[in-house]
Amino acid sequence: MIDASGSDNIVIKVQNWMNRISLDSIGLACFSHDFGTLDGKPATVTEVFDTIASAPKRSAVDMGFILLSVVFPWLVYLPTPRIKLLRGMQETMEDISTKLLARIKREKEEGVLDGKEEKSIIGMLMKANDSDSDIRSSPEEVLAQMKILLAAGYETTSISMTWALLELARNPGVQNKLRQELLAFGGEPTYSQLQSNLPYLDAVVHEILRVHPPVTDLLRVAVENDIIPPSEPVVTKSGEVVNSLTIASGTHIGIPIASINKSTEIWGLDAKMFRPERWLEENGIPKKAQDIQAYRHLLTFVDGPRTCIGKGFALTEFKVVLSVLAKNFVFEMRDGPDTTVELVMGVLLRPRIAGEQGSDVPLRVRRYEG
Repeated sequence: MIDASGSDNIVIKVQNWMNRISLDSIGLACFSHDFGTLDGKPATVTEVFDTIASAPKRSAVDMGFILLSVVFPWLVYLPTPRIKLLRGMQETMEDISTKLLARIKREKEEGVLDGKEEKSIIGMLMKANDSDSDIRSSPEEVLAQMKILLAAGYETTSISMTWALLELARNPGVQNKLRQELLAFGGEPTYSQLQSNLPYLDAVVHEILRVHPPVTDLLRVAVENDIIPPSEPVVTKSGEVVNSLTIASGTHIGIPIASINKSTEIWGLDAKMFRPERWLEENGIPKKAQDIQAYRHLLTFVDGPRTCIGKGFALTEFKVVLSVLAKNFVFEMRDGPDTTVELVMGVLLRPRIAGEQGSDVPLRVRRYEG
């Protein structure tokens, strides 16, 4: 995994390390369990996600089945190669979650827990089940939540952190500016300081989430009939001017998160550029972008009653990891600034350096000496 090219200059596979950081973090915070991958312990979770990302490119047949399964759910049971991989991932998540839940229950019954488990998400759910709370979850519901936390909290954060290091390597000026802010701050920021005392770190993080949302699109289903007025009239190919959209209950609606986050109509002519300064400049966020009511005018965490409930945890983890790495290390593109970065489909789209296997992102890293 580490290709040494000198005592102070090595090449590391960034996605691999971000996977480990993300898994160990979600394990400790959600399950009071240390997967220990940063210490070299193997983890089935990272292996199964990496296997999917390393699988052959999706065929048109696979894509057709996945799209049609929205309307015909039984198609997900057809034995195509990618569907087999995804079903295997589900089985792995359930197996891991079942074992973790059994361990927590056993240690709780034996009285060997030290109280930390009650601060974890699963610990609090289990504690609620032991109380007179009106909000109770069945064992099956707790297990389902564990699978969701593992899958959603692991992959999305590791991809975002990988993109962050890639963009810092491609933009040394941004990287140096971020490092200088962190060095000038000194020490280890508290939770509240991470939110308000490091504006350039905040700008870099939100620009990554704007330009490279880990979930690029999703579906929602209308629960009732509605009429939606567009912000501007829409002219169809036939020349008809449409001033409202009639949506019937049960309609599947696609939300192109990445396209909206980078729309030049909404974010301006430089919408596709990675430019953190836009978050700090007066009028840096255009009026049309400000009209988007979602978190920080981005659809990265979606919005409404089904907005991402792990947003706060993900942002804090992202900022903590990035602040430590950018403060102490210098990241450079291994093959120079013109290196091509492409996308590979795992469970979600991951970045990859062109020519590498799976989702490998090798970057040259050296310790910052000041």
